[in-house]
Amino acid sequence: VAAVEKILNVEVPPRAKYVRTIALELNRLHSHLLTLGHICIEMGYETLFQYLWRDREPVMDLIELTSGNRVYSSLMAIGGVRRDLKEADIPRIRSTLKDLRKKVHDHKDTYQNNKSLRLRLQGVGVLSREEALKLCCVGPVARGSGLDIDVRKDAPYEAYSEIPFNEIVYKEGDAWARMNVRMDEVEESINIIEYAIDHLPTGPVKVTVPRVVPPGEAIAAIEAPRGELFYYVKSNGTANPDRVKVRTPTYANLSSFLKTAIGQNLADCPVNFVSLDPCFSCTDR
Repeated sequence: VAAVEKILNVEVPPRAKYVRTIALELNRLHSHLLTLGHICIEMGYETLFQYLWRDREPVMDLIELTSGNRVYSSLMAIGGVRRDLKEADIPRIRSTLKDLRKKVHDHKDTYQNNKSLRLRLQGVGVLSREEALKLCCVGPVARGSGLDIDVRKDAPYEAYSEIPFNEIVYKEGDAWARMNVRMDEVEESINIIEYAIDHLPTGPVKVTVPRVVPPGEAIAAIEAPRGELFYYVKSNGTANPDRVKVRTPTYANLSSFLKTAIGQNLADCPVNFVSLDPCFSCTDR
């Protein structure tokens, strides 16, 4: 959507930018909570897995509330968004996020201080800053190795240039660091959504765009939950694009598994692999 808008030279309404930002951060919340729970299964820590996925459910409900669908929201549209954020829904969003913040505080304490969890994560799958830079890693994998890269900060899009938030970076480079980047980013996502709701502009949420995109090409990148999601789009002036190239964050991060796995115990491979948060469906396409 962002790449096509660049070709069209379309200016998205301010309110649509904020609604998009809220949707993107809800997506980050559900994705991070899913992965934080998934790695607990690989460690045999089923209790924490159940708690994290329990707390993910209300986030999925908010995604459905604001977009109409739980998983694939289809909210983004060229020129804005398909649905506005209803004022009547804002109290429920605030209440859900407030409750989630309290629970995340306890989960973070477990990730930081539980002895068994630390023994399974610390020192496992170490990826140095130099290796992460050489392999072009992105997202929490890169930030867990001390690389301060985040598209939301480095090349702000939508409303991110107007919303204050912290870039989470850990230097240890192990599975523990990568998972704690995600844990801390859950809190930051809550902060971003609350700020966006508090400063939500008035006005339309979509502008009219041509049915056919004129000839041109553009690139666009966003900070997806796993890292930089990159699109190249080329239009030849017909109803169908001439070329669409996608580089998913998993494609950028997957090669780091060899660096982190060689020399490790076999029992640590699942934990190490999940800490990279691979998505095969978007990488195998």
